[in-house]
Amino acid sequence: MAERFFVGLIGLAFASAAAALEPVTSGPALDYQASVIHSTDDGARIVAFERLDPTTLYGDLLITRSSDGGASWSKPAAIIASAANERHPALLQLGPSSYVLFYLKGENSSTSFRIWRASSSDGIAFTEQGAIDLGWSSGGEINPHVIRHADGRLTMSYQRLGSGSYVAESDDGGVTWDTSRTLIASASQLPRIAYRESDGLYLASYQVGSSALAMYVKTTTDVHDWSAPAQDFAPSGNNHDSLPVVMPDGAFALFWIRADGNQFDIAVRRSLDGRVWQPALSVTDTPAADDVEPHPLLGASADTVELYWGRGATSGASDYDIVREAAVRVRETVFADGFDA
Repeated sequence: MAERFFVGLIGLAFASAAAALEPVTSGPALDYQASVIHSTDDGARIVAFERLDPTTLYGDLLITRSSDGGASWSKPAAIIASAANERHPALLQLGPSSYVLFYLKGENSSTSFRIWRASSSDGIAFTEQGAIDLGWSSGGEINPHVIRHADGRLTMSYQRLGSGSYVAESDDGGVTWDTSRTLIASASQLPRIAYRESDGLYLASYQVGSSALAMYVKTTTDVHDWSAPAQDFAPSGNNHDSLPVVMPDGAFALFWIRADGNQFDIAVRRSLDGRVWQPALSVTDTPAADDVEPHPLLGASADTVELYWGRGATSGASDYDIVREAAVRVRETVFADGFDA
């Protein structure tokens, strides 16, 4: 709902079995936009998410933890909460006892929005450091998605309201960023990025449109040059909320949601090169539920991920919860020999 709010939108293989779905949060609140990590300090799964006021769609950021593999979760606790609108968390662990959180923050005016940084030594309590400088003289930056490279560098994709999708890099844990304002794609929204260490290949996904959205992807080996033509990843229907990751075998997997009537379901496609993609696999097929903002947590498997997302009713009620499925398949078993496209 974050990107729908900001751009003015409303919010058959391997379908998930209902018994496999597990709640992370519950209750009448509007819980949305999960960002999840697996802590190397204590093995806990940590989920940061936004909780929205259904009247204003202003958000606060909360956190919940699981020390038993996701079977049970702590009571959500506010970590970033003020009168401002705080949304779209991107949570990372930089090293032992070192966590960082990026998010958008602002007031009523769209030009007030900036991307902020907060840090933590325990993944429980976070301290704000303030807005980061991405090279813009006025506000308007939203929807950060941040990945960490093996050498410690951070890459952030973000949206600039009224402009498009951009990328920046940091080599000091996100305290400072390059201010080159590198454009991924103009007139686009909600960019997310992945990076393959083996060959230095970046993959960015984003959505385009104002009603029924199309989904596009681009690849590059130079994070400051996205001039290669975009690929139409999901040209038909209404497509939102993409997020690509690199699987343990080096393949890309890209999750997104696609409309089915008045609600959205989650799907995934897999690719070895970011250009040729396998057919979509349905993750959810739930006419009575609205499934949005999928965020995968990778493990050792090249075939499955642990998936977190927001689930709400199709009636328009402002009640979304964060849910989890422990093993969502990203490819059919017929392709398990590794010779798929």
